[in-house]
Amino acid sequence: GIIGIVGRESVATRLVKATERMQNRGEQSTGVATFDGSFFRSFGAVGSAALAFHGYDVDKLKGTIGIGHTRYATTGGDSTEKLVRNIQPVMSDRPAMALAANGDLINIDAVLSRLKDIGFSFQTEVDSKAIQNLLVDHYLRRKVYKQETTAGYAQGLLDCVADLHAELNGAYSIVCMTDRGLLVFKDPNGIRPLCMATRKAGNDVVEYAFASESSVFNFFGDYSDIRELEPGEAIFVDQTTLRVYSATSAHGNGAFCFFEFIYFARPDSKFLGRVVEVARKDLGRVLAEEYASKALANKFNLVVGVPSTALSAAHAFAQALKMPMENAIIRVGSKRSFQETSDDRRKKAIDEKFIFIKDMIAGKRIALIDDSNVRGTTARKIVQRLLDLDAKEVHYFFYCPPIVGPCFYGIDTPDETKLIAFKKNSQEISTSIGAHSVNYISVDGLIRGLKIPRERLCLACITRNYPTPVDEVALRVKRRNTERTGQCLAVSGAEALTE
Repeated sequence: GIIGIVGRESVATRLVKATERMQNRGEQSTGVATFDGSFFRSFGAVGSAALAFHGYDVDKLKGTIGIGHTRYATTGGDSTEKLVRNIQPVMSDRPAMALAANGDLINIDAVLSRLKDIGFSFQTEVDSKAIQNLLVDHYLRRKVYKQETTAGYAQGLLDCVADLHAELNGAYSIVCMTDRGLLVFKDPNGIRPLCMATRKAGNDVVEYAFASESSVFNFFGDYSDIRELEPGEAIFVDQTTLRVYSATSAHGNGAFCFFEFIYFARPDSKFLGRVVEVARKDLGRVLAEEYASKALANKFNLVVGVPSTALSAAHAFAQALKMPMENAIIRVGSKRSFQETSDDRRKKAIDEKFIFIKDMIAGKRIALIDDSNVRGTTARKIVQRLLDLDAKEVHYFFYCPPIVGPCFYGIDTPDETKLIAFKKNSQEISTSIGAHSVNYISVDGLIRGLKIPRERLCLACITRNYPTPVDEVALRVKRRNTERTGQCLAVSGAEALTE
């Protein structure tokens, strides 16, 4: 999750609260950076926002401009040492710059090689540092720092973004703070989300804010003019005048990640005109419609939703089939097992986050509704628990089609052999997780439920049709696997003051 704010008032408190609001987008680490007109100040630590900033004096982060980041790790390792050194935002001294990113690059090896050849070095594994260094290179080549007028400086930065689009292959939504303002941009396909909003006093704009999800703005309640950035769109907001400069320097077809609706996003966020919670409800209804005429529908007598993303889909599923539904599985806390970095961590997270109510489960033939079945770890554990609690049968339904292709754009599934649906049919998957049957929504059903044109979505993980070239992915996967080996060093936090 990324957040950027520039305005007339101190931004630190809002930045920290915004990172808390985006905890669903990652909690391996949390970081915030601000600029007070003289110094860049930053603080970051391993863990969720509430943990990272517990006991920290937020007033140290002075300034009316700042950015923040919550990390779902798709690069680096899960040792404390690697988690600490990969905390975002990443910082640059010359020029003064802080940057945070959401997404992954496919051609990261080519980018790193070019940058190292011209003298850049790296102390992190995150793609955001490569993007920052590439931006710095073009910034220096174009001599943007020599621009005296705000308009000239803004145009120089927007031109640098166009340069980046020509070199980068992958998904990237970016918030970047310089000593003169806030730069934000999306990749040409708009794969990862980024929204903007304004805060006003009367008719005057006192703040511009950018965040991965509109849910952030809903939480504060005082923002207006909320919209999504278009694919390839770049915006610079001058810190002094709050004047906005924008350009769309690269036009892709638009390939927004459909998995935001399935799992990642908060239910009150809105993308491509669709509220996430409403879309999930519609997907549950379509899932029921696809199976209503099949004999399978007579094999269960209770619908149970896996909390929390699948509950609205489960309600719609039960209503469509005129079946009773019980909240037989209760979620505890906010941990998301999918985002853990190893199978052992995922299994432990599953055990910690669910309570099962035996009185609602015993003797029932259950239709279990869930968002997706990626690695099979969660599904296998839940099925076993239901059967241990004397469920007669467990029929698993997913409102996401089988995940058959790896994601290279910001979701941690780069190795297709670790996908439960890799070279398996539904019966084989059912056997693997111990369920009496496994049932998926169709790709056409997914599109019908989302009510978004297929051509506006990235469906690569369910169709293997990728929106960008993927000829360099072998190097990317190899690098990622290498990054996840190494020694563990116990370090808890990091604070920096950069001139």
